[in-house]
Amino acid sequence: MRNASPIFLLFLLFGVVKGQNCAVNANADTLTACVGDTIFLSANGTSEYQWSHDATLSCDTCASPYIILTDTASYVVVKGISQTSQMATNGNFSNGNTGFLTAYTYNATSIWNEGTYAVGPNPNAVHPNFSSWGDHTTGTGNYMLVNGSTGGNKILWRQIVSFPPGVQVTMRWWMLTFVTPAGSVQLKLSGSNIGNAASTPNSTGVWAQTTRTFTVPASGNATINLVTTSAALSGNDFGIDDISFQYTCESYDTVWIAPKSDAQILIDTTALFACDSLCFTLDNALDSLGLLSYQWVLSDGTVDTSSTFTHCLVDSGNYSGYLLTSSSEGCTDSVVLPSMRVGYTRRIDSLVIANDGSGYSGIVQVLNTDETIGINVHYETVNSNSLDSIFISAGSQSWSNGAITGSHLMTGWGPVVLDSEPQTICAYLYTADGCVDSLCRQIAFYPTIAVPNFFTPNGDMINDVLEIQSTNTDRLLQRIYNRWGQLVFETEQPDLFWDGKVNGKAAAAGVYFLEVEASNLYTSGRPIMQRKAIHLIK
Repeated sequence: MRNASPIFLLFLLFGVVKGQNCAVNANADTLTACVGDTIFLSANGTSEYQWSHDATLSCDTCASPYIILTDTASYVVVKGISQTSQMATNGNFSNGNTGFLTAYTYNATSIWNEGTYAVGPNPNAVHPNFSSWGDHTTGTGNYMLVNGSTGGNKILWRQIVSFPPGVQVTMRWWMLTFVTPAGSVQLKLSGSNIGNAASTPNSTGVWAQTTRTFTVPASGNATINLVTTSAALSGNDFGIDDISFQYTCESYDTVWIAPKSDAQILIDTTALFACDSLCFTLDNALDSLGLLSYQWVLSDGTVDTSSTFTHCLVDSGNYSGYLLTSSSEGCTDSVVLPSMRVGYTRRIDSLVIANDGSGYSGIVQVLNTDETIGINVHYETVNSNSLDSIFISAGSQSWSNGAITGSHLMTGWGPVVLDSEPQTICAYLYTADGCVDSLCRQIAFYPTIAVPNFFTPNGDMINDVLEIQSTNTDRLLQRIYNRWGQLVFETEQPDLFWDGKVNGKAAAAGVYFLEVEASNLYTSGRPIMQRKAIHLIK
C-alpha cells in the first residue's frame, strides 16, 4: 500500500555466516604395520565416507573400517561426503531484526509505508489492512513482514555466507502474500541473477517455498541478496520466513601405509616320505639374504634356529612341525611344515626253493627237475593292521599274495613248475606305505638223461643212431662195449651219438652195453650216471 511520506532507511547490520568446512579427516597421515596385520582406520568431519585403493577394506562406506596389510599396500584414500542443511543467520527471524543487511526501512510498529518492514509474529499488528497469519515454522514465531517498495530492484535481505568453495548450494525460503497482486523477489549472487524472479503466492495467507541453486565462488564467500523487483503500488505486500541453505560437499584425505620389513615365508610344501629314514632340507625362498630370525619346530622335539633347516628322521611314523620367522622390525610370520612320514620296511627272513633232491653248489641252489618244487617266503611279524603284499618273480613267471597282515609269518606256493634253465628267483615284500624288501636265490638243475633200449642203423633215416635225450647237460660221456667187454664207441659231446659202426664198418647185430655220465657246472663232481644194455637191430 502506498504511504503518504516515503522514508528510505538503510539498516546497517551486515552478517557473515560461516558454513560447514566439509573437510574429511583421517585418523592418521601415515600408519606403519607388519604385512598381515590388521590396520584400523577411522575418519571424521563429514556425514558419509567412501574408502578406496585397498582390496582388503572391510567396509568401503564405514567411518571406521580396517584393512589387512599386504606387501603391495601403499596408501588408502577416504572420500568424505556431507549433505549439509544450515539455516541462514537468524533465518527464521526468531532473534528479531538482526543478522542481515537490508535497504528497506525498519519500523517495529508500522509498515504502512511502502519500502518498510518489521519483524514479528503478526502482519495485522503493524498494518491494520493486513490479516493475521502466523509464521511458517510454528505459527506463533517471528517472520519478516514487508510492505513492498514501489521503486523496484531494492535489496530486501543480504548476508555473506561462507561455504566450501565450488559447491552447489540450494537456497530455500518461504513467502506468504498479505495482499494481492503478488510481489516479486529475485535472488542475486554478488550482483548476478540466480534463476528467474520468484513471485509470492497468488493467494493470500498461504506459505509457499521457493528454491534457487548457485555455485559458491572459489573464495568460499557468497554474497547473497534477495531483491524485490515489483514496482506495484497496490499489493506487493508479503512475509518471508525460514531462509536456509542445502549443499553436498566432497573432500579427500589420504592415509599412507608403510609396511615394515616383513617376515614372509615361502617353503616347499610337498609331502616328505622315505622308508626307514628321512633326511631333508627346508629353506625360505623369500629370504635369500638371510635377514630373518628362524625357529623350526618338529614334533620329534627338534628346535632349530638356522635359516636353512637340515634334519634326519630315523624312527618310523608321522611327523609335523611349523616355522616361525621374525624381522628386525618385529614382524612375524608362521607356516606349517610339509607333512613327513617315515615308513618301515618289513624284512624277508628267508626264501626257500626246495624239493627232495635239492643241494647247493656255491651260491647256486641246484634242483632235480623231476621232483615237486615248492617256494616259501618267511618274513617278520609287525605291529600293524595295514595290508602288505608278497610278489615272486621267477624268470617269465610270477606269483603274488596281496593280503598279508602284520601277524603273518610265511607265504608259500607249491607245487610249481619252473623253467629248466639256470635263473634267479626273487621275493619282494611291499608294505602299504610302498616300502619294499627283497631276497633273491639263484637256482640251477641237475642234468637229466633218457636212454633208448635199441636202435636200427639201417640207413632208413629212422632211429639210425643211438640218440640219448638230455637236459641241462654240458658234458655227456658215452662208452659202448660189445659183449666181450671191448670198447667200441666213446665221446663226451652231448650232441654226438653212436651210429652202429666200429672203425668205419657196420657192427654186428646183437646186445651192447652203454655207460653214460651227464654233468654240468653245478654237479660238482656228482654226474648223473646210467648203465644199460642196448639192442642193435638190423
